Amino acid sequence: MKSFDNKKSSLQQAQQIIQENIHSLPHEKVELATALNRFAFTDITAEEPVPAFAESTRDGYVVSSGDDGSGTRRYRIVNEIAAGRIHRVGRLASGTACRIMTGGCVPEGSERVVPYEQCIERVGEVFVDGHLLQAPESFIRKAGSHISRGQRLVHGGVRLQAEHLELLSSCGIQSVAVAGKPAVGYFCTGSELKTSAAGLKNGQKVSSNAFLLAGILTSFGATPRNFGIVGDTSQELSKVFAEAREWDVDVMISTGGMGPGKYDLVEKAFVDAGGKVFFNALAVRPGKAVLFGSLGRTLFFGLPGPPHAVRTLLHTLAGPLLLAMQGAKNPGPKRLQAYLLHPIEVKHHNVLHLKDGVLVLSGGKCSVRFADQLETVNCHILLQAGCARYPAGELVDVHLVGDLSASL
Repeated sequence: MKSFDNKKSSLQQAQQIIQENIHSLPHEKVELATALNRFAFTDITAEEPVPAFAESTRDGYVVSSGDDGSGTRRYRIVNEIAAGRIHRVGRLASGTACRIMTGGCVPEGSERVVPYEQCIERVGEVFVDGHLLQAPESFIRKAGSHISRGQRLVHGGVRLQAEHLELLSSCGIQSVAVAGKPAVGYFCTGSELKTSAAGLKNGQKVSSNAFLLAGILTSFGATPRNFGIVGDTSQELSKVFAEAREWDVDVMISTGGMGPGKYDLVEKAFVDAGGKVFFNALAVRPGKAVLFGSLGRTLFFGLPGPPHAVRTLLHTLAGPLLLAMQGAKNPGPKRLQAYLLHPIEVKHHNVLHLKDGVLVLSGGKCSVRFADQLETVNCHILLQAGCARYPAGELVDVHLVGDLSASL
């Protein structure tokens, strides 16, 4: 595993360090019903063709083959084939026909279904104009004409959506090999934190980051485990890191305790426990104080405490790592460009800023603006180092987050 000598990294360097320290997860076989949002471990191929048999695409009459003369043709109706009938009808004798419903199994050797509305039925017989028997459309979908047995349906590394599951089930697949779900532990530091608002006293606050972490980690396919609240003391922090062998997680994340203050003790406790630091600061806001390292087999992120910073860094650093561990081919963050809907001035423009944004379709183009205080964020606006002013209408880079990122 590799780290840079300089512990302060650019965003690009940090992403590279993380990429170099990712370990893949073992795969498992799961039933199709439980495979939603799991990542295909390898390419998935069709076990059965679609359709599995020659089927009628219309309600009508399937007629015996070899009849292509002119004039009106008369056929004796010998059977009826409904969709779902499992007993096949044998080859039709010359001059015979079967009623057939959409999705019904076409008898072997038959080459045409004549739609119901183009026929006349009288007393057990059906009459068909001869020119219809020469029409280019046969109204029969041949076995395997849509999907052949062995055809690749899903590439490895793709996150399985409902549409994938429908497709796989139609091709005879009942279970799939998927990447394991990363186990991610987290704890929130702060002697002022409590698990709920019940009985809060002056100076205390709810550990809201715990809810944020659980939700975002789950959205990235992880199985989150809450290790609780850890006080701002060397003893409590040393204790939680000393128990690293018992964590049994792939990744551990802490929030708070990463600044320069008297009670910001996370990095020291991590190093004292034998942790290896890959970087401990970013030339990014937020991210001035963020740690990435390893302790034993577990990768560790030490994030700052403010929830907006936690959310931003989860989507920018930790989330893509979790996707890559599951085999995602393009773990992100997904980037595109959008036009600013308002001007922006940057006070401290010596570093990259990631600002909460809302991406919208405006005037037939993709535009972006700052998110209001209580508004759901769907992107981060990248304000590059060295640029102090951005006029309205300027094209800027954005990172997608949340449902918008997952849909692209």
